[in-house]
Amino acid sequence: MPVSRPDTIPDTLQQLQTLQQPRPFDTLPGIVADTFPPAKYSGSSADFRMSPDSLTAPVDYAANDSMWVDFESQEIHLYGDASVKYQAIDLKAAHIVLNYGTNIVFAEPLPDSIGRPAGAPEFSDGGQSFTAKEMRYNFKTRKGIVYGTTTTQDDIYVRGDKSKFISGAVAIDDTTRADVIYTEGAIFTTCSAEHPHFGIRTRKAKIVPNKLAVIGPSNLEIMGVPTPLWLPFGFFPLKSGRSTGLLFPADYQYSPDLGGYGLQGVGWFFPLGDHVNLQLTTDYFLKGTYRLNANVRYLKRYGYSGSFNFSYNNLRREQNLEVTRQKGITLNWSHRQDARAHPTFNFGGSINFQTNLVDQRFQNSYEIASQNTIRSSMNITKTFPKLKSTLTAGLNHSQSNRTREITVNFPDAAFTTQTIYPLRELPGKQTAWWKKLSFRYKSALRTEFSGADSTFFTQATLDDGQYGFKHDVTSAVSLNVLKYFNLSPNISYGEVYYGKTRAYSLNNEIESSIIVDPITGVESIDTTSLGDIVNDLNPGLASYRTFTAGVSMSTQIFGKVKFRKKGILGLQGLRHVIKPSLSFGYSPDYANAVDYISGERYFIPEDEIDPRFGDSTRLLSPFANQIFGAPPSSDRRLGVSYSLANLFEAKIWNRKDSISENVKLFQNIAVSGNYDVTADTLQWSPVSVRGSTQFFKGVTRVNLGATFDPYITRYDPTRGTFKRVDVTNLSEGRLPLGLTRFTSSISTNITVQKIRELFQGAEEEVVTDLEDERRKRREEENTLFEETDILSLFERFSIRHTFNFSFDREFDTEEPDIDDRGTLRFNQVANSIELRGDLQLTNNWSVNIGQIGYDFTSKRVTYPFMSFVRDLHCWEMRFSWAPQRNFYSFSIAVKPGTLDFINLPVNQNRYDGGRLF
Repeated sequence: MPVSRPDTIPDTLQQLQTLQQPRPFDTLPGIVADTFPPAKYSGSSADFRMSPDSLTAPVDYAANDSMWVDFESQEIHLYGDASVKYQAIDLKAAHIVLNYGTNIVFAEPLPDSIGRPAGAPEFSDGGQSFTAKEMRYNFKTRKGIVYGTTTTQDDIYVRGDKSKFISGAVAIDDTTRADVIYTEGAIFTTCSAEHPHFGIRTRKAKIVPNKLAVIGPSNLEIMGVPTPLWLPFGFFPLKSGRSTGLLFPADYQYSPDLGGYGLQGVGWFFPLGDHVNLQLTTDYFLKGTYRLNANVRYLKRYGYSGSFNFSYNNLRREQNLEVTRQKGITLNWSHRQDARAHPTFNFGGSINFQTNLVDQRFQNSYEIASQNTIRSSMNITKTFPKLKSTLTAGLNHSQSNRTREITVNFPDAAFTTQTIYPLRELPGKQTAWWKKLSFRYKSALRTEFSGADSTFFTQATLDDGQYGFKHDVTSAVSLNVLKYFNLSPNISYGEVYYGKTRAYSLNNEIESSIIVDPITGVESIDTTSLGDIVNDLNPGLASYRTFTAGVSMSTQIFGKVKFRKKGILGLQGLRHVIKPSLSFGYSPDYANAVDYISGERYFIPEDEIDPRFGDSTRLLSPFANQIFGAPPSSDRRLGVSYSLANLFEAKIWNRKDSISENVKLFQNIAVSGNYDVTADTLQWSPVSVRGSTQFFKGVTRVNLGATFDPYITRYDPTRGTFKRVDVTNLSEGRLPLGLTRFTSSISTNITVQKIRELFQGAEEEVVTDLEDERRKRREEENTLFEETDILSLFERFSIRHTFNFSFDREFDTEEPDIDDRGTLRFNQVANSIELRGDLQLTNNWSVNIGQIGYDFTSKRVTYPFMSFVRDLHCWEMRFSWAPQRNFYSFSIAVKPGTLDFINLPVNQNRYDGGRLF
């Protein structure tokens, strides 16, 4: 019990205070004034006459307000920031009574200026600590009684009514011992409030700080109200850091379609050494649907980091009294090597693989549901600085979620050199032309396996594999001619080797019809087809070679128009940059070439395979549809290519800042085409025009493209198709170039930041320190809600609009006419709008729109997905909804932590939702 402070202080106390007054602060060696001043009153039990059975070590004590000694009761009373230290034990409180005769210490808080208890006892013993409303402790027996204790272990708060504890009762290792606390009426919670919003209330508990808590009969308590949810017994691991332990279910579900009641995320956690964590979990429903998950995470500082995930899914569905099963696996591996680990060697990438569309079937998110292709790339890269070259080898994978086709390239290796100037070190002037001669070499080795995901892991996939190797070398030199022209002769040579070639044949499925002579009545058989042309890949080394040589010339032409002073309506001038380029190129005859290794011809006319019905102008290649493709199917060519790039800029007077600004009107308008000197007909190619620009400081981007043809397109009755013929538009009285296709892509991305920049004239920020920029963004995201204006609510929102259309020249194929020149028709390729972002209504309310939009082409809503979140201090209420997949999820759950298994979920998966519609 506390001892009341007397009205008068004995003379002995004045003497004691005189003896125990600390030395002047300025005389303490090594201490600077105004830093950590010592307590006004302090002392040690060694200053008093002790009994023979007293403690082996002295007890040090101190107080800031006052101190007095009761010699009759052998008690020292300490007031105001009082503290008592004995060996590793440290006790702090507003009021402490130390009995140096019985070695018992008592601690309690005192009322503050407004009458509230302040200075609650804080007890620590070798790194283990707790707070209490009142406590009594015996230094001799190392036992104590505590009232209203609060112990914190990681994120768990253990609050007990009355507790008994024993210091150092349990040996942790050879050098460390832990306290044991026996408590009554304790509550375990992760809520930091003085009166917890929830917790597990138990009658009795045994707690070993930083190790384990064992509880007896317990039940869940919410807002001080007991619930029917109870446990006969339980335990909580309290060990700080990584330790093996049970993973409680992350979710509870009831799904009639998946098999009744189910648990999700129940399993076990294993720390494997200092760098690896293993997590094994399962999702299980009573009628047989289950999912097995293995997750491995590893990290080595300044070395590497990564994760590995594997899951096996077995979905049991019961519809119309028929039971079906859908099985599949998911494998994800991500590895990243720290750039500081090795300067010239790097290994990293990601592997993503699934079968039977497992992720699309089980998971509900816009990113996964709309993913058409899954890709993987895991590579080893080695650079050779002295050789100025790089070697890359690894695995590449792509998987289509629409066709269910898998393509794997392994091994996939490439060796590339930088641009090398072999004659640069020779004596002579640095401007000599031979010192500008450049050389570059590339090679690639690739193996490709393709097949459906259901049959990919079979022997047939290995038998149908393709193998190829290619290498090529290019050389060029850049010369300055007539001061303003850049002349660049170039030459390239390449070889491609395949382990298989295609052999073409007829499948002998002869099609015929019976013709009856209307006059004689004699029947005859008319063969309409000897069968379809099929091909097979047969083993055998074969190769082809390519060669090109040419010379290109380019220059730049500048044109300017200036206006006086501030110009016309702020327009001070225009600038036009023209970059013309002209190239002459030569390539040999590939149509009649033969591989000198295997004797295979590069191309075979179709009529050699099908003499009666084959097209002599159609060429088939034994190298077609392989890894590196086939050579060009052209005769010897000598051609001229031209291109004309244009850049338009304007100088605008900025009235706000009183400065001139350069604005790009069109970033690039390019015109290109070629002329084939050796061709007998159709020497001019179609003319391609491409351009791009942006408006409103990058909010809207526009890409334009058009194709013009100098020749007309006419119907060919023999083939039954429309094709280009050697008749110019000009000869028919038309314009020299006829528009055959026009395409446009307009995309707009609006955010609040861009709106501010647009109307306030803010300039785009140039990021120089990427890490600092990421830190600032994290701080902004974690900043509490503060309403400044209406736009601030939509700071994290973006609206995207995409509009793609084309004008195509179309011909009447149902009733073809030789005089039909086609009609330009408008085709809307894509027209969609989508909204996504976060809306922070208050500090506790937020709305997340993962994606919601409307496709005007297909006239449908595009996968709306949204969620509402309410922060309830230590709880979180969340509602997610994806109406297109008939999925919703509502939960009130404890925030992520040790007790996050306390969750009240109400949801409907896409399978149960499908049964309702």
